[in-house]
Amino acid sequence: MCLASTQPQQKTVKQLYCTKNLHIHQNRAKSPPFNMGGAPVAVEKHEVILRLRAIELLAYWEGRLVTNKLVAWFGVSRQQASADIKRYLQNHNPNALIHDPSVKAYVPAPSFQPVLTTGHINEYMDLVSGLAFEYTTVTLDTDVNIAAVQLPDRAVRPEVVREIIRASRNRSSVKILYASMNNPALHERIISPHTLVYTGFRWHVRAYCHARSAFRDFILSRIDRTPQPAKAQAPVSEDDKDWHSMLTLTLIPNVGLSEAQKTLVEKDYGMGDGRLQIAVRKALAHYTLQRYQAAITAEDAANVAQFPLQLQAADRTKLSPYLFGGVSHG
Repeated sequence: MCLASTQPQQKTVKQLYCTKNLHIHQNRAKSPPFNMGGAPVAVEKHEVILRLRAIELLAYWEGRLVTNKLVAWFGVSRQQASADIKRYLQNHNPNALIHDPSVKAYVPAPSFQPVLTTGHINEYMDLVSGLAFEYTTVTLDTDVNIAAVQLPDRAVRPEVVREIIRASRNRSSVKILYASMNNPALHERIISPHTLVYTGFRWHVRAYCHARSAFRDFILSRIDRTPQPAKAQAPVSEDDKDWHSMLTLTLIPNVGLSEAQKTLVEKDYGMGDGRLQIAVRKALAHYTLQRYQAAITAEDAANVAQFPLQLQAADRTKLSPYLFGGVSHG
């Protein structure tokens, strides 16, 4: 669900945002002969498999499936969308979905388990971005000539994501049990979320914290149990100034490199004049520099092997309020 870049062209899709994600396309001519549980699946056309996976991902991660979304995303008729849901239930995952008249949608049965996808949140990320519908974790090493490093998975549970998405879309608040590095004991927080964020390393939710009276980042894997509705009034997301304000940063080759090495780095990042300017949301500035492996401080820049890029010294002061040592984390 994300753009494969940390450049200014990044976009927010519904209530989700991504700084960067590695995605290697699976051969689109092939569909897997087995589902994720190891059972044979019915032979389907590739475009049908894409819609069936979307059905599964929406039900699993959002907890609600409506035909309108399939119609809008895939350009099919409402009748075709309904037929796809029926096909999913009959041919692939019987009794997995229940139609709930109160919400006019299908919801996952208590025993629901994904069979066409792996249950990894990055699959959902790829889906909603519109970039690709193949699942990242399975396609990384499907070709003998292609390989990639897979980062350790964070333990993100669908019941947490469902409630966070619901609160984001409804502009409401939820009560969570949360633990952080500063306060590792589980404690109660009331938050008003507005955006799910994937940084390339982890998932977090950007939300207003009613205890701190400020917008903070809450790591999804550190939310314990299912979030519960809370009565606290949610501020509008436009009040999150650091989210809606941009910051332009300049990256340069590490000054400790030789001239030949600097030339290589300039070529790597397409620097026409020896520098790379990036426009980022203030709330995502530190995450973006992490993705670029850019040294922020002079002490970092001294480690030339680890940081081939560095932040231009003149930009350190304006970046300082948005570094992790500030107040942006839960």
